[in-house]
Amino acid sequence: MSIAQLRQPIWIGLVWSILYIGLESTQSVFFSSALQSLDSFLFGLLVFGVTTTLLSAGIFFCDRKQFSYARQSLIPLIACNLSTAAGWVLYLLAIQLIEPAVAFTVSSAAMPVAAIVFAHFNIAEPEHLNTLSKRFGIAMIILGMLFLGGTTLAGYSGFVRGGFGVGLGGLLCAIASGAAFSLMLVYCRTLDNAGLSPTGVFAFRFFAYLALALAGWHLQLDYKGPVENNELIQAVLIGLAIMAVPLFAMQKAIATVSVFLLSCIKVLICNFA
Repeated sequence: MSIAQLRQPIWIGLVWSILYIGLESTQSVFFSSALQSLDSFLFGLLVFGVTTTLLSAGIFFCDRKQFSYARQSLIPLIACNLSTAAGWVLYLLAIQLIEPAVAFTVSSAAMPVAAIVFAHFNIAEPEHLNTLSKRFGIAMIILGMLFLGGTTLAGYSGFVRGGFGVGLGGLLCAIASGAAFSLMLVYCRTLDNAGLSPTGVFAFRFFAYLALALAGWHLQLDYKGPVENNELIQAVLIGLAIMAVPLFAMQKAIATVSVFLLSCIKVLICNFA
């Protein structure tokens, strides 16, 4: 357990968790329109490129010991980068194949299930389905995922870009993104225990994603035609608020609450939103 965890009561982590999830839930609404016309690779490159650059510069001038902590934790930092990149690429792909609200809910629901699986293989902190309430909760989450998957494949979800195969691909991308995000939380917690601040983890974990986003944009893998500069700037500014800010709140939350608890809170709020 990190020094930060010892000093902070759990209610602080819960407040950060609610802030993170509440803001992140608005993504499903925003993404349903913005990324249907914008290049998702360019959009992600600009949003996370700006935040990474600004935070890294701030750390360089104000808290350089964060670079030392990062070098000492290179393996979990690389793992955090790779899982972050995988989670976002898969999620951005999913929301363009199926209904964004469905993709967001399925991705969120996959997180606590993945956390249990990771814990079983000693990848995350120990979590056991040792009570009836936990087993019931996980069963309901899985049933909910199956229900959303069934309605999507049957054509009742509101939006699928293609036929059955496209819908299935979108659902699989959403599930895989949730698993990747859960693994990302595991390594964010590891880095917190190693002494990195929330700002440091946030600043250093998007390098792999930025490399993939740059390559995807350069290869025009998601090019949808020319976009007005004003439209792009407005989308990026909104993206900074609903993507970057919640992720910083998540990093603050993970310093106090477990990966499994944070994932469960996210699922509950998504279902009531």
